[in-house]
Amino acid sequence: MQDNRIPPQTRPMTEAEILRRRKLRRAAIKKQKRRRTLFLTACGLAAVLLIVGIVLLCRGCGHTEGSTHNESIYGSFAISDRSCVYTFREDGSGELRLSGAPYRFRFALSGRTLSIDFEAEALTDCEYEVAYTDTGLELTAGKGTATQGEKFTLNRTEK
Repeated sequence: MQDNRIPPQTRPMTEAEILRRRKLRRAAIKKQKRRRTLFLTACGLAAVLLIVGIVLLCRGCGHTEGSTHNESIYGSFAISDRSCVYTFREDGSGELRLSGAPYRFRFALSGRTLSIDFEAEALTDCEYEVAYTDTGLELTAGKGTATQGEKFTLNRTEK
C-alpha cells in the first residue's frame, strides 16, 4: 500500500509555521549579534588592558625600585669638598672635573650599572653601581676602578 501523505519538506507550510520559523530565525540572529557584540567588547577590553600594561611597564623603565624622588642622572653632581664633579648630559656625554681639570667621557646607564668611557686613552674606562639618594647619587666603584666596592656620595649641584 502506498502512503499518499506529502513529506513535511515538500508540503506547503501553514501561516502559523511560517510565522514560527521567522520568529525562531530572528531569535537566532539576535543571539548571534549578542555573541558577536560580547566577543568584540571582550577583545576591545583586552586590547585596552594590554596597552595600559605596556604603558605602565614603560613608565617604570630606568627607575630603581622603591624610590619616590626624581632619579634623573642628568645634571652635575659633586663630592662634598667639590674636588670631584661629574656632569651627565642627556645626549650620553659627560665630564669629570677632578681638581679643576676636565676629562670628557661618554656614558651609558643600564639598570643600575653606569658605564663610563673616557675620551682620553690614558684614563681607564670604568663601571659604577648607581643608587639614587634624596640629595644626589651614591656610586659604588666596580669594574675598571682602583677601589672596587668603595662608595662615593655625590650631591646634586645643578640639573
